[in-house]
Formats: sequence, structure tokens, C-alpha cells
Amino acid sequence: MLVLLDVNPVLAGFGQLAAIIICLFSVIFILITVAFNLALALGTGWLREKANLIKMLRPTVDSVNKTSEAAMQGQAPPQDGDAIARNIAKVPQGVQFADKKVDEASDKVAKAAIEFRARTIQVQTIARAFLFPTRKGFRAETATDEGLQFKSPGYRALMEEKAPATVVEVGEQPAEGIAASQSS
Repeated sequence: MLVLLDVNPVLAGFGQLAAIIICLFSVIFILITVAFNLALALGTGWLREKANLIKMLRPTVDSVNKTSEAAMQGQAPPQDGDAIARNIAKVPQGVQFADKKVDEASDKVAKAAIEFRARTIQVQTIARAFLFPTRKGFRAETATDEGLQFKSPGYRALMEEKAPATVVEVGEQPAEGIAASQSS
């Protein structure tokens, strides 16, 4: 059985063109993949170098931390240690000194402001007393019943000792006396 295939020359040309295009895309894809892998390799190498630099800095950072903690507790940094650690240890001492000076200055300012306000009120009060001696705003206030604590035991004992029994008249007949312990 012999099968004879009829080949269309146009179709054969398109097939060869498609094969060439597929090969071109494959080559381009392979070149892009190689470039991407090369870039990742260079990037991870650079990152490894930076990680090693950070690992090399770790002892210096630990030394600076220990020195600054000791400086915050009031200990002077050792003179034979690292120069970077000594210089950085001076920072907390300077901050503490500046904080102490700021507190002292703010206390002085606060005391001066309070004193100034007190003197101002004192002068105003004296001036009002001399210029307006009969002014109603300066009369003494009397204590009201709301301010007294009638339920306190000390007040009760004082009232029982000092207060006599009172007689209340109801109509024309005198009623019984009311003692201090019965009031309230």
C-alpha cells in the first residue's frame, strides 16, 4: 500500500517559516534565561559580601552597646578600648547632663512664674482693699449646713456635752425637750 501524499508548496513554505520562528523564540528565551540567571548569581554574590561585612561589624556593635550601657550607669568608658565605642559612649553622658540642666532650668522658670503670679495677685488684692474697702465681693462667707459633717462622732460627742435640751412649744402647751442626740 502505497500512499501518495500531495504536498502543497505554499503550506510547506509556511511550515518552514513556522519552524524558523519557533527556533528564534527558543533562542531568545534561552538567552533571556541565561541573562536572568547570571544577574541573580551576581546579585547573590553581592548580597553575600554585604552579609559578611555585617557579620564583621557585629563585635564592634556589641562593644558599642556594652560601653554605652556602662556609660548610662555612670561608668567611664575604658581608655584602652575601641575609639568608636569611647566616642559613642560620650553621647548618653551628654544627654543625661543636658537633661539635668534642662530640669534645673525649667524648675527655676516654674518657680519664678509661680512667684510672679502670686505677687501679682497679692498686689491686686491690696489695691482693691485700699481703693474699695466696702466692696461686697470681699465679705467673709459664713459656713452653711451643707459644709458641716453632722454625722461625725466627734461632732456628736461635742453636741451632747455642750448643747442643752431645748423646749419646743406646740400651740399653747410646751412639748418635750429635744436632746442633741435626737436631732438630725
